[in-house]
Amino acid sequence: MYSDYHIHSMFSADSSEQPDSIIEKAISLGMDEICFTDHNDFNWPVPGENFDLDVSSYIEYMNKLKSKYSSKIDIGIGIECGITPTDYELNNKLISENSFDFVIGSCHIVEGLDPYYPEFYEGKTDKEALSLYFNEIKKSIDNFDNFDVLGHMDYVIRYSPYSEKKYNIEDYADLVDYILKKLILSGKGIEINTSGLKSGLSFANPNPQILKRYRELGGEIITIGSDAHQSQFVGYEFEKVKGFLNQAGFKYYCIFKNRKPTFKKI
Repeated sequence: MYSDYHIHSMFSADSSEQPDSIIEKAISLGMDEICFTDHNDFNWPVPGENFDLDVSSYIEYMNKLKSKYSSKIDIGIGIECGITPTDYELNNKLISENSFDFVIGSCHIVEGLDPYYPEFYEGKTDKEALSLYFNEIKKSIDNFDNFDVLGHMDYVIRYSPYSEKKYNIEDYADLVDYILKKLILSGKGIEINTSGLKSGLSFANPNPQILKRYRELGGEIITIGSDAHQSQFVGYEFEKVKGFLNQAGFKYYCIFKNRKPTFKKI
């Protein structure tokens, strides 16, 4: 069973799951290791929601779990940082002041809105919504590269009211290529995130065309994550991952320790 490198627990504002339940689920699936990647999004714009992670409590708690389960599973301590064109200094400070095994950089906010909410799509065509999202990633990584992989690169398609049949990567080729080339040049990877399947898509995020293009351009670093916010979704649909990665030309996937990748055969 592949290592799950995108998992949320009660330390994320959108999860109430106990970390022990997540760990026990991973052990039951036969995983040798997992990495918690709880959320931190500075200046979260949604009223009534707060995605500021209590990092010191989080790391202290996870280190205790590492010791508790050391004979059964290896537990990584990571973080999913929300990236925007303006919060790069705050993210750099947070990451540089703490010791993480793994950092995901993910775009969750576009022009002050979370694409999770229907309001984001009002008055926009499907192409306009996706172009805005990819352009926000572009602007964000122009200012910030203190992460290891870019999370769910086409997150917006999970919640789009438009049919995935209308989603053609060729419509966004320049933006996608810019992002992928920038990642590769700076030694960053991407993830394959099976939450897309849970959302009803026929593919895991990102679209297989993006996976293939990343590999064609020379990209090698790829992690596997469920984006689980409940223990029942740890390792969700991981049996489909091998097919997606093989079709894109990957022979290996990565795990991280102390921000350093290790390559493992698929």
